[in-house]
Amino acid sequence: MKIFHPLCYSLLLVTLVFAQQPSKTHAVIGTWRVVEFADVDKDGKWVYWFGEHPRGYIVYDATGHVHIQIMKVPALAPFPESNWDMGTAPSGEHAVAAYTTYEAYFGTYTVDEVKHVVTHHVEGSLHPDYTGTEQPRLFKLEGDRLEIGDGKTYRRVFERVR
Repeated sequence: MKIFHPLCYSLLLVTLVFAQQPSKTHAVIGTWRVVEFADVDKDGKWVYWFGEHPRGYIVYDATGHVHIQIMKVPALAPFPESNWDMGTAPSGEHAVAAYTTYEAYFGTYTVDEVKHVVTHHVEGSLHPDYTGTEQPRLFKLEGDRLEIGDGKTYRRVFERVR
């Protein structure tokens, strides 16, 4: 019985210490479905790299990790010469088509609430030139709608998945 009280006090102390830790929560945390992915070209026209109705998600988790995957719609037809499970690669032409119609990367993120900037610290990417880079992005969050970009030269629009 004498050992029981010190154990209870120790557990209570540990609980209180962890309860005092600052929360890393931010309103961007969650899973977001891509609605729009657009850039302005040199002629001032909006270009939709993944089609006007792309598919994909960006996920910001509570541990500070981010991952993003976006594909062009309509999706490419299966490549007849390749079989991923068998290790048969697509033709060069098909590989380039796949590479240019899909975006994927992962890493960590930080949020500057004062400047309204979320920075993706890219650890790995389908596109090697992104790996190891910092990707600061202006953002605006209104309810379940997240807009990333300046709205003048590029715009990424997401809706929260519920």
